[in-house]
Amino acid sequence: MNLRVMTPYSVALNTPVSQVTLEAVDGFFTLKPKHMDFVNVLKPGILSYKKDGKEAFIACNRGVVVKKGDEVSISTPLAILGENLDDLKKKIAIDFQAMEQERKEVRVSMARLEVGLTKGLATLSVAGGSDAGI
Repeated sequence: MNLRVMTPYSVALNTPVSQVTLEAVDGFFTLKPKHMDFVNVLKPGILSYKKDGKEAFIACNRGVVVKKGDEVSISTPLAILGENLDDLKKKIAIDFQAMEQERKEVRVSMARLEVGLTKGLATLSVAGGSDAGI
């Protein structure tokens, strides 16, 4: 069975696996090669898969899982891969810190745009008011 995990920007994982365990909105599921086809919505969380007898993990922020034949495809806005839970925890912490920094920078940029827009509108109002009396 092949597992493919896709984000909006890349294919995060595309590898043969023996099983995938995940949490959908209606509970936990383990998918194996001979299971019937399956479509469901993923909850934010950690899914696991087995490859060559070893277990690995992926943190996903929501998504959709589709199993069709020997293909399991997961589409998610964010996927972070880890070989073990400790490794994954560290990667998540680093990624969340980076995302939080980006959010702060966006907030600062938006605040600057608001101030510039407000000043520009105030200038137009003052200029428009003085022309009205002419």
